[in-house]
Amino acid sequence: MNPNQEIDYQHPTKKDQIRFFAFTLFLVLTICAGYFLGLPRYYLGWFSFAIASFSVAGNDAVQTIGTFIESKKSVHWLQKILVFGGLLFFVHLLAWFLHGGEIHFHRLDSIPETKDFNLLQLLAPVLLVVITRLRAPVSTTFLVLGLFGGKSIDQMLTKSFFGYGLAFLVAIVVWAILVKVDPHEYHEVHTPDPVTERRWSQLQWLSTMYLWVAWLFQDTANIAVFLPRQLGIIEFLTAVFILIVALLIIIRTNGGTIQRVVSEKSDIQWAKAATIVDLVYGSLLFFFQYISNIPMSTTWAFLGLLAGREIILNVITYKDLPYLDTFRKVGKDVVLATIGIAVSILVFFLSYFFYPEQRANTPLEFWNSPTQEDSL
Repeated sequence: MNPNQEIDYQHPTKKDQIRFFAFTLFLVLTICAGYFLGLPRYYLGWFSFAIASFSVAGNDAVQTIGTFIESKKSVHWLQKILVFGGLLFFVHLLAWFLHGGEIHFHRLDSIPETKDFNLLQLLAPVLLVVITRLRAPVSTTFLVLGLFGGKSIDQMLTKSFFGYGLAFLVAIVVWAILVKVDPHEYHEVHTPDPVTERRWSQLQWLSTMYLWVAWLFQDTANIAVFLPRQLGIIEFLTAVFILIVALLIIIRTNGGTIQRVVSEKSDIQWAKAATIVDLVYGSLLFFFQYISNIPMSTTWAFLGLLAGREIILNVITYKDLPYLDTFRKVGKDVVLATIGIAVSILVFFLSYFFYPEQRANTPLEFWNSPTQEDSL
């Protein structure tokens, strides 16, 4: 058994929790000290970028490599980091070359570069770390990007809830068809054939890489917002190194406490199930990017996909299980995500209350009603 399998990262002990929150307090005090002592904005941004690299990727890992982690616990962590870390490097290197030193894939084009960070902007990644530890799949777009201006939060909310509903419906249709094609495969006691499982296991690497790229296009901006828009070669290599270290921590801890959002879902530990989830979800992310440039919570789309899949599988195949258990499991994800989004919105409005100059620096369309171009 590998060392990372001997530790149950999804159920930390009281001692683990004490160490975690003590370190979190240290981060908060460090940021506050640097802010009030007048540390240059450049270094403050890099410090928050390092924290955001772990917190954003950690919270969103459940929706990107979460299914892969769940079904590939036997694969050595070095193989995982070489594949996904290498892909992260080459995708950002391509963006850096094509976009004149920028690595946010044009997701920050509508958000003005911050001239001077305020304290809430700097502390947002730390708050995200805490929320992730509490297993709440929060929207990193709301909690981080929302503090830097851009599109109005009501449009972001509308698109995110639309994403949840669409993903929910797509999941019901897709898995209803799959169950009808081969009902035995989705039975509660079904165990895949070892040969078939190995074949799907190979395909799962490709599907997870596909989803990983889709997520990088969408959510790297939530991390890169703390950096200068144009990066020199040394800055680029430093940024990518920090991102890979954060990814390594996530892989070594098997996704952390928030991984339970995936691990408790039906048959997700099998390679075929995880592969189909990744393909459907990755395609949805590319679709949402195509229909609108308005930032959205990809977390809500992922939860909608899992909810629709869980419900249709239980309705069609698991007739001996109480429906209340299924809806309780799905409802818990929604409640946790709602708490996360409520905290994000609260921090958003607190930022504009304590820093009114931020509103003055925000584009005018941020406060106007949606135009036809901005609509879905």
